Amino acid sequence: MAAQASDSPTASANLQELQLFPEEGPATLLPELPPELRNVARLLEKAFHDSAQLPGAFSNFCAAAYVKPEWAGAASEYLTTLFEEKEDLLAEMTRVPDLIIELGSGHYSLTFMVASRWAAKADLARLTRLAEALIATQSKMNTPEVVDLMMALTTSLAISRYPRAEHLLLAAESHVTEEQQESLAEARLWLGAGRIVRGCTQEARDLWDKRLRRPRVEWTWESPEECAALSQLSECLDTHDPAAGLFRAVVPTCWWDLMVVCERERAELESALSGARITARQQPEPHQGSSPKTVVRQPIIIWRGIPFFFGGLVGAWALLLGLKFSSYDLVRQPAESPTITFKPAETETNPSESNHPNAVWRREQAAQILTEMPELRAVAEKIGLGDWPQYEHLLKGLTLDFPKDDFRYQKLLLLLHLDPPSNEEIRKQVPLMLAEMRQDSTVIELWEKLVYPGSPNAADIQNAALRTQHDKKEAWSPTQRALLSRIGASSVKAP
Repeated sequence: MAAQASDSPTASANLQELQLFPEEGPATLLPELPPELRNVARLLEKAFHDSAQLPGAFSNFCAAAYVKPEWAGAASEYLTTLFEEKEDLLAEMTRVPDLIIELGSGHYSLTFMVASRWAAKADLARLTRLAEALIATQSKMNTPEVVDLMMALTTSLAISRYPRAEHLLLAAESHVTEEQQESLAEARLWLGAGRIVRGCTQEARDLWDKRLRRPRVEWTWESPEECAALSQLSECLDTHDPAAGLFRAVVPTCWWDLMVVCERERAELESALSGARITARQQPEPHQGSSPKTVVRQPIIIWRGIPFFFGGLVGAWALLLGLKFSSYDLVRQPAESPTITFKPAETETNPSESNHPNAVWRREQAAQILTEMPELRAVAEKIGLGDWPQYEHLLKGLTLDFPKDDFRYQKLLLLLHLDPPSNEEIRKQVPLMLAEMRQDSTVIELWEKLVYPGSPNAADIQNAALRTQHDKKEAWSPTQRALLSRIGASSVKAP
């Protein structure tokens, strides 16, 4: 991913004035900002070294700067210059809607810099939100720079967030130029790797995400998490897949050799069975009245348990590798995310529910959605106080304001999962609406997070999981159906 836009001049070329704050801020060169932005820019510089004042000053500057597309270029150039040695801090404070406004204005410096920092820190949550926003607005932005960004995001999200990456590449492919074919090939390769493990658990995909990107590291393969990742991979990997080479570079050599042998023996067995069926069909029927010959049939053992058995086998091999395990934690959202004030669902909850890690996570995620899309607050609050017949068309995506193909409709369903309404019928229908709209690993990830002791909508999600894995059986992979069954059968009672 490029660190800055190709069409952006260097910072020094834009600088007109010298604004020096020797005691309160950094010595910076102020670019040609519109007059309306100069005061908030000076306040931002004065608060530059004050950790308590800086977030507010930064927010005020962005609120003033990214309201007109014609201001976005100068504002972004100013921010990237001001935070030249504090890129991580800038990336932490920047909001996705402001980046979309910058891209729509034909400028790219801030987006490219911030996205590169998110990628370097494996901040998949923010990268995912940027990808979702690009999917929703890409029809209005198809410049080569934006297409480059979309393909880079595809590569970054392909393993851990496969559905988002797939949608992103589909949106970008029709706009790829001849000069971008190499980047397109790389994005497709990583998307292929993501397709291989899309049915694995989120924990396994996160492990593969890190290791595939660092193939020169001598990874350990002895912990239960590592053995589980290998076992799950054995169920879905085809060693002849073009993307399989990414996995071969990091898995144990003995594991890969066993996989190749297993695939060869399976192919030989299938070939033998196919030949036996053809021979059987070609045998003439015995004539009536003749004594039928006694045919001694050799028993044919069909190795239906290959994936399960092989997974255990390679796990045992992996346990022989006595190397040290290194954990991997994704960058989480800042703890100071604003809290929401929705009325909690009036259902029986575990007294410790509010302290459960997943309960904390759901509150943080809901707060982030409302921060990015504050217009959803009023809609969610109305739904929270209403009943199913009143909002049935809205929740089914049948209204002009929130049609099913609108990005905001998906966000609304997500928000209602995180902060479920008090009405019992609406709580029951929301997971069903999500399962009706999409069948992918993202839905499973969300439901796994929200089914825990004391969760206000755990039972509704469990019912939806069992129903969708039955009603839409062909849409889910075998591994995904197993995960849905596990969600539906899991116990969420307080210990």
